[in-house]
Amino acid sequence: MILGIGNDMESISRIEAVLQRRPNFLSTILTPAEIEVAKQRSGKHYLEFVAGRFSAKEAYSKALGTGIGKNASWQDITILNAPSGRPLIRVKGQKHALSVAITHSGDYVSTIVTIERLSWFEKIKKKRWENRLK
Repeated sequence: MILGIGNDMESISRIEAVLQRRPNFLSTILTPAEIEVAKQRSGKHYLEFVAGRFSAKEAYSKALGTGIGKNASWQDITILNAPSGRPLIRVKGQKHALSVAITHSGDYVSTIVTIERLSWFEKIKKKRWENRLK
């Protein structure tokens, strides 16, 4: 059962401008693990990564229905990639199943996040599916 759906679209060049104006922006919005991955990228790929993570965290907060703040901070949300390359979202204290999709096109990044309550049978099916993707 879907509990929440959130989407967000960001301009990559806007995120680039914020990074130039506010050097601490990166450590504000990304967790240490995300920063390590970001450091391995350069140029366009670096900016797409940062903008994608920012957008995904915004989309999660919209799916949650509360925005970034008391119920979910930037540092509570981590988006890393599975070995297959698929993005995975993890949130401190979140007990429900989360899914995230991130796409880039030109100067924009768009994301969708879903929050689902899964039955025991759905949890088994999801686990099997995730194991096939590894």
